[in-house]
Amino acid sequence: MKAVAKTAYGPFHLEYTDVPNPVCGDNDIVLKVKAAGICGSDMPLLYGPDEAKYKNYTYPMVIGHEFAGEVYEVGRNVTDWKVGDRVVSDNTGYVCGHCPACETGNFLLCPERKGIGGDMDGGMAEYVRIPGVVLQRDPASIRRIPDNMPFEHAAVMDPICNAYKAIVQEAKVLPGDNVVIYGNGPLGLFSVLIARLINVARIIVIGTRRSAPTRNPICEELGATDILMADDPDIVGKVKEICGEDGVAAVINCASRSANILPEAVRMLRPGGAFIMVGYTRTAVSYEEDPADLMGHKGVTFIGHMGYDHTSWRNTLALYREGRVNMDPIVTHKLPLSKWREGFEMFTNREAAKVVLLPELDR
Repeated sequence: MKAVAKTAYGPFHLEYTDVPNPVCGDNDIVLKVKAAGICGSDMPLLYGPDEAKYKNYTYPMVIGHEFAGEVYEVGRNVTDWKVGDRVVSDNTGYVCGHCPACETGNFLLCPERKGIGGDMDGGMAEYVRIPGVVLQRDPASIRRIPDNMPFEHAAVMDPICNAYKAIVQEAKVLPGDNVVIYGNGPLGLFSVLIARLINVARIIVIGTRRSAPTRNPICEELGATDILMADDPDIVGKVKEICGEDGVAAVINCASRSANILPEAVRMLRPGGAFIMVGYTRTAVSYEEDPADLMGHKGVTFIGHMGYDHTSWRNTLALYREGRVNMDPIVTHKLPLSKWREGFEMFTNREAAKVVLLPELDR
């Protein structure tokens, strides 16, 4: 089959190539991939720097952790799924099943968790295997998608579920609250969508000038009330002016840079507010001003965010099924799987928001 696969350790060892079809074991299922999303976290797989864990991998390894498709084959012991089921995966490929995280259903926090497309063959391919061990220990890692959901939308459920968890479940934002969202990449855009969905009063997006031409219009279409530039020297003052005496209930950091965000956010937040760390950076951060004391004085909560949980998936799929979620403004480009490099370049150059690859366009 054709796939986008990493062929060796290090930058630029990423190719559209032939790899063996996945073999369906007695407890596995194999999906025929209909759509696969390109994520910002995929960029280092092409451009570097590579994570150290990849040094010891067996290559080639198919990438892609955002994908949806149809059940193509089921193992002889599988009873919950049948050929033709339309499904989406949360990309969990293995969990131990007995750690505190697994016992409480927080499978993404399992210390032994392996991700499909990160630790084992993924979904930027014609077919992908879902291991039986995860189907047994975390059955809801695979979900049926609503009849009205196209595969290109199902494939990007990962980032919208991230946004739902950050804003609704972790920050506990209420209708009428004010929210600041750092970053206007896909996670930031989906956060705007969720904030508008729950009737946030002021949705303030802080982005970069490089991304502004392509992504600011999308922010506005999704419901952002205010858009500020990250390099504005008076950004804290402008946020406080916009929000007035009600203040900022939550800051959602969906940006890949973080050097100045936390100190800024703590000054923006009202007493008792929450800072949700969704985005991340691979470089060390040294603050000119330590925000810890001010966080203590203001009672600000810092929440480390990791993905989503089953509530995020169930509720977001339900909202889509009821016609409450429109992903069209965010899924800006759909390309054949063979055009994967073009998709990576469009994302890197800020010419696209979310790019989805469709293997069937190559068939």
